[in-house]
Order: sequence, then structure tokens, then C-alpha cells
Amino acid sequence: MVRVAVVDKDSCKPTKCGKPCRKYCPIVRIGQEAIYFAEGEAPPTINEYLCSGCCICVKKCPFNAISVVNLPDELEKKVFHRYGVNAFKLYGFPALSPGAVTGILGENGIGKSTVLKIIGGLIKPNLGRVEEEVSVDEVLTSLRGNVSFSLVEKIFKNKAKCIYKPQYLDEIPRLIGDKKVGEVLEKVDERGVFKEAVEKLDLGNVLENKVNALSGGELQRLAIAAAFMRKGDVYLFDEPSSFLDVRQRLKVADLITSLKEDNKIVAVVEHDLTLLDYLADYVVIMYGQPSVYGIVSQVLSARVGINSYLDGYIRQENIRFRKDEIKFHAHAPVEEAFNVKMFEWPSIEVSLGGFSLKAEGGSIGVGEVIGIAGPNGIGKTTMLKELLKYFTGNQSVSEGDLVRKIGYKPQYVSGLFTGVVGDLLKEAYGGDIPEMLESELIKPLKLDRLSDRLAETLSGGELQAFAIAAALLRDSPIYFLDEPCAYLDVEQRLVIIRAIRHTVMSKKVSAFVVEHDIAALDFFSDRIILVQGEPSIQGYASKPMRVVEGMNSLLSYLDVTLRREPENLRPRINKKGSKTDRLQRAQSKYYY
Repeated sequence: MVRVAVVDKDSCKPTKCGKPCRKYCPIVRIGQEAIYFAEGEAPPTINEYLCSGCCICVKKCPFNAISVVNLPDELEKKVFHRYGVNAFKLYGFPALSPGAVTGILGENGIGKSTVLKIIGGLIKPNLGRVEEEVSVDEVLTSLRGNVSFSLVEKIFKNKAKCIYKPQYLDEIPRLIGDKKVGEVLEKVDERGVFKEAVEKLDLGNVLENKVNALSGGELQRLAIAAAFMRKGDVYLFDEPSSFLDVRQRLKVADLITSLKEDNKIVAVVEHDLTLLDYLADYVVIMYGQPSVYGIVSQVLSARVGINSYLDGYIRQENIRFRKDEIKFHAHAPVEEAFNVKMFEWPSIEVSLGGFSLKAEGGSIGVGEVIGIAGPNGIGKTTMLKELLKYFTGNQSVSEGDLVRKIGYKPQYVSGLFTGVVGDLLKEAYGGDIPEMLESELIKPLKLDRLSDRLAETLSGGELQAFAIAAALLRDSPIYFLDEPCAYLDVEQRLVIIRAIRHTVMSKKVSAFVVEHDIAALDFFSDRIILVQGEPSIQGYASKPMRVVEGMNSLLSYLDVTLRREPENLRPRINKKGSKTDRLQRAQSKYYY
């Protein structure tokens, strides 16, 4: 067996723990330096050849900073890159075909962005040999027989141009500064598609705006448009749906898929399963242990790949990477299902600056989840806050106080939490968190590794996971959750949507949830409030509708039809003009 030992240098605090990893290591006790500390306050180094894989150091580390896994010897032949001694290890490399869109699917920290950076020439793979220089020829030799051989050869010999849309966009305003959007796009338009990109991505109304004044969604569309306009042989998009509503996501998907018509290679990392299924021809699954090691699967068709991911089992490789499979459910009529009303609200009219929202009255029953859907800037968050206001008796309470009193997760959570993560979660629950919640909520969201961190130091994805967990841990008759799936990977999204259903059913409470992910909306909603209108000007929120009626109205507005995958009932977007699409449109059944 091959040992992979990883030390999280950010979590390790050797001056505060007494170094139990070395103290209790049985190999060290017999006189061999399996774990040793350099001078100063540096984290330990674990010799993977001497390590026995007993994992005593893993259990003894008070900061959860050490991970040790045992892997088959034959897997070591597939090592493609490692970030350093006792750092993340990547096994395998995806086969990318020209004239097709290949989706890369997996958890955060499993190596997806690493793969894109290697394809883009930003990282030179070292085949796991971190302390020596590895030549390009050696890298190419390891790829013989892989479809990507010629691609990687061209990239590293500067014979192919790669266009990369990064995952994080924070640096774009700083680098570009106060230049106008139109000015930036005209400068990068190498393909002469300025008008097409601006029209398809709805950027016409922000062309005169300065880049450093754009919202997250506008910045995302700008980055995608800039990548689309440039000439390249390979196009890489890392999480292109972040910050975008459903309509915008579909437009982005159409734009990305149009690139393959010129026989270009297109790779997309995406966590929205419905969107990935819509735009990808093939899917590569990446599995392993986040931040420790990642394994690249063989290329599968989009349908088979996504179904395999939900199953947790890749039949073609006879690999099970998750214990439980994920299945969606068909919605039964619910008119009589929620006889006991939890909360009722009247018609709502509210004006905020130049924006106005009108909403019909309604009620939510015990054990019911109502999803709130619609495009960005149409009033979904305003609707949620108005419902929250009625629920709290029109009290003027800050968001910071609300998140500490009831099950509320606002859209933006930065700056709302101060203190140690573990203590804040215990405070939310009202004591020690039971083992069941630890295993079903805290650990799957990877919050156990953050228990000693300050909430103020968490990244966007970590803070999002923490905020939704804190909200669900609180005792609250109604939960108000604004975009709980934002920033989360596929696994975490599945954990969250199941946790929402489980919390509502087991506690006999209710929940309002604003969400853009169609699959998530379909999974947890019993009824839907649809908000329509003119973004940033006016919005109209319907009364709660049956899921079938609400989703049908939403999909009609989006001009797409959905069908269910027979194997797991997951929603799938029909290709426009397909036989199923034409049939459903003729019957006005946009939703199944």
C-alpha cells in the first residue's frame, strides 16, 4: 500500500499542542524518524515511506491538521502532480476531445482547478517528484495513449493558445481599475463577436459602468464575455454559473457550447448539475479526499457521468467513491397535505428607492418548504425579508441579531459572525452537537476541520457552509434561507438540500428558501412562489403554487422544458427542438 500523508499548514500549530503526532507515533518510538520537526515553528514532516498508516497522529492532532490515507500501489503509476512534500496529490489527467464540451465534476479541494491550471499552462506537472525538475518530455511520456497527449504537448511547447476564465473574480476589479466595461470588452474582442456576447449576456446596460463598481453577477458575465471574445484553441471555464440566476446560467451555457462548433476544446468546472447536463457532451468525475488526493476518472457521456456521480459508483471502473446514492423524488399534489398552518401573511406592497414589489398573500404549513424562484434583481430577497418582518412582528432588528436568534441565512453573510467556529455552532444548537448531526451535517460540510478557526478568517465557501449549518442548528419554527447553495460544491449542495428536508420534517417546522439551482429547487420544494417583473424596476410575487404549476411557469418564462431521468428522477433540461422538447411544448408541459 502507498501512503499519502498531508499536513494542513494553516491549521497546524506546533507551539500550542505539545507535538502529540510525534510523541505517540509507534515508528518514532522504535527509533525511526517517521515524523520530525524542523527548527522553529514549522509544521511536521511525515516520511511516507516510513509511515505505517496507523493514523494515530491523525487522531491525536488537536487541530485536525493531519490526514493519512492508504492507497493501492498501482495507483502510484498515475501520479501527475503534487504541490509539495505532505501536500495534495493528483492522480491521472482528463482526456479532452476537440469539438466537444467536457465537464469536470467533483468536490471542492479535489483538484478540479488544478487540472484547469495544468491545461492552461499555469502549472507544470511534476509527476509527484516535488524535489526535482521534471522535463516536458517526461510529462508527455506519462500521457502516451491519452487523448490529451497532443493538447498538452502543444500547450507546453507554446503551439496552442489557452483561454482561462478563473474561479475567483476578486482580482479583476483591482487589475482593471476604473475602466469602463465597454472599453475592456472592445480591447479583448479578437474574434469580432462583441455585439453577440453583449446581447447574449445582457451586458448592454452596464457598458458605461466602471469595472470596479460591478456586482458579482455582472463581473461574472464580464469575465465570461472576455473569454468568449478572445481567440484560442482551448477554452476553460471555472464555475461560470456563480452569482448568476437561472436565465443567465442558460444563456451562458448556450454561449459556451457555441465555442465547440469551431472544433475548439472546451472544459467546464461546474457544480450546478442541471446546467452541467445541459451544456456538457462528456463528463469527467474527480473523487478522492478533498485537500489530500484526487483521482481523475475516464471520460463518460454527460448523462452516464452525472448519474454515476449521484450513484457514488463508477461502473466502468468498478469504483465506489461514496457510500450512499442520491435520488430525487416526484412531487405529489399537496393541496391537502399541510392542514396545519404555521404562518400566514397578507398582500405586500413595498418600495425601495426606484424598485417596487407587490406580492400576493398566502400561508405556509407545518412541515412545508416553500421555494422562492425568479431572476436576479426581481425582489426575491426583498420578499424573504418582508416575510421575515411579518414573522418577527415588524421589529427593527439587524441581520446580525437575526442570525443569532432564529434560523435565518441572509444572502450575504460576510461580517455577520465573530468568534471561534466550533463555539458559534454549539451556541446555535444550544449545547454540544449530537453525533448524528455531526455526521450528517457538520462533517459533510467540512466544518469539523474549521472548528478552531475564527469565523472572520473563513473563505467565501467556508463561511457559506458555516452560516447555513448555524441556521439549521437553531431551534426556529420557520427557517428563512437566502441562496443556501451559493459557493458550495455538488456534495455540499446535496448535504444542504437533504438537511433542509430532514430539519423541516423531523422538527415539524417550515422553511422559505430562495434558490437559483433548479435541481435543488425541485428537490426540497413543496410549493413555489414565483417572482416575475422587470429587474431593478418592479417585481410581482405570486401566492404559493404547487411545484408543478410554479415550475411550469418558471420554465415557460425561461423558455426551456424539463424531463426526469428514469434512474434517479433528477431534472434534465431538454435540448431545444428535440422530440421530447417539442412534445412537451405542444402540451404546455414545461415541467415534466
